[in-house]
Amino acid sequence: EAELLQRYPTLAVAASMLFLLGLACDLYLLYRLARTHRSSTTGESVLFKVQPKPWGLRELGTATLAIIAALAVTAGTLGLVAHRLHLSEEDEISLQMIGQMLLYVVILAGFLSYFHRRNLSVPQTFGLQPRSSPGAVVSGLIFYLAILPPLAIVFAAYAKLCQVVGIEPTPQPVAELLVASDSALARGLLIAFAVVVAPVAEEFFFRGFAYPALKQCWGTGRALVVVSGAFALIHFHAPSTGPLFALAIGLALAYEFTGSLLTPIIMHALFNATNVAMLMYIRAQS
Repeated sequence: EAELLQRYPTLAVAASMLFLLGLACDLYLLYRLARTHRSSTTGESVLFKVQPKPWGLRELGTATLAIIAALAVTAGTLGLVAHRLHLSEEDEISLQMIGQMLLYVVILAGFLSYFHRRNLSVPQTFGLQPRSSPGAVVSGLIFYLAILPPLAIVFAAYAKLCQVVGIEPTPQPVAELLVASDSALARGLLIAFAVVVAPVAEEFFFRGFAYPALKQCWGTGRALVVVSGAFALIHFHAPSTGPLFALAIGLALAYEFTGSLLTPIIMHALFNATNVAMLMYIRAQS
């Protein structure tokens, strides 16, 4: 935000460097995509590499309902435990983070069990073969930098829209907790959740499971919009809905262009890590 950049010149320098690196990565990707498109007679079949998967809307609906129910039960149970034990706010945050991380692990284990029962190879299904992992990691870094300039434009435009409709530009609650919390445990859990757990679990469900199911039923465009909209809305933070939607579009396109789910996972982790680093810098300076 402009106010933060004025208050902390180091952030302005870092943001400028990332923006310039992002523009260079945008030009590189446009060049690579143009070459790939020219060398193909079918276009989309080469550019878009996410193939149909052996699951559809029924499996997606079942998984979504199960995850929503698990999240609701977990949140309610942890809230009741915190109330009964009269935990402090920071201890309650730590408990919620531990519970949510364990729940994400259980959800991932459930998906792995589903794939095992159907004799589906996770590395082959999601492009996670060891030989392609280094390239996917590099692609994740390039796509992450490339998405920063478009995100900056979307953020500025969406901030103006929020101002017009009267949405107050408040930070996300997690960001406030990370800056204000005096508990090292709470901060450590928040960072681990943001940088490791959330990118893996959310990319696995939204881009890995939901997007292919919707794509083969509705087509690429509608699937991109619906999955990206759902990703933005589940954060329950109106001031960041627009930028999160744009971020989700970029994550899905990176998955399409590379065919490896590791690429959007790396992008997501780097995006969250950059925000965490910014918040920790603000905390240290304030």
